[in-house]
Amino acid sequence: MPAWVSPVASYLAGGLRTTALLAVVSIVASVVVGILLGTLLTLPSRAVRAVVRVYVEIWRGLPIIIILFFIFFVLPIIGIRVDTFVAAAVGLSLWGSANMAEVVRGAVQSVPRGQAEAASALGFSWPSRMIHVILPQAARRALPPLIGLVVNLTQQTSLAAVIGLLDILEASQRSIERLTLAGGGGHAVPILTAVLLVFFIICLPLTLLSRWFERRLQ
Repeated sequence: MPAWVSPVASYLAGGLRTTALLAVVSIVASVVVGILLGTLLTLPSRAVRAVVRVYVEIWRGLPIIIILFFIFFVLPIIGIRVDTFVAAAVGLSLWGSANMAEVVRGAVQSVPRGQAEAASALGFSWPSRMIHVILPQAARRALPPLIGLVVNLTQQTSLAAVIGLLDILEASQRSIERLTLAGGGGHAVPILTAVLLVFFIICLPLTLLSRWFERRLQ
């Protein structure tokens, strides 16, 4: 085994831990906020729906890389400074929560209207209808697109490298640069192949799981 493999593997492992933590934080925040916003999009109040709709359309409509640049480079101009990890987590969560809100809205609205009417006739308030009747049924419909969103967010964590976060992609790029300066080229292919395999191993099972759920629901 070449002498450079062990230190590079250790360095990439550190980047992988950062990538994994970023993915987990972004996914959890996106799901929690997205469920809340998606539920609010089904409220009878037009004012509330309009406010939430503005949030959803803004963050869904912007490329993630633009959101990251805005948070990390523009906010410091008005005195708001965050480190690279926080900037990446907030940016991914804004985009993810907006998309999750649409998933939840669609799933809730796909539940037959008679379910809500029956719960209302039994004296359930709107929050009780959502928690005990509508959301449990909507969850099954939302599962395949939710898994797809998890895969997408995991893949998009690689964009955090553009603002300098030492994730697995940035670690691989720095390793290639150091090895090239130390002893010439020829290291990019094995290092980037290792990064490719990591994302493939993580994302492929989730993709297959999403397809399985879609077939079961059909």
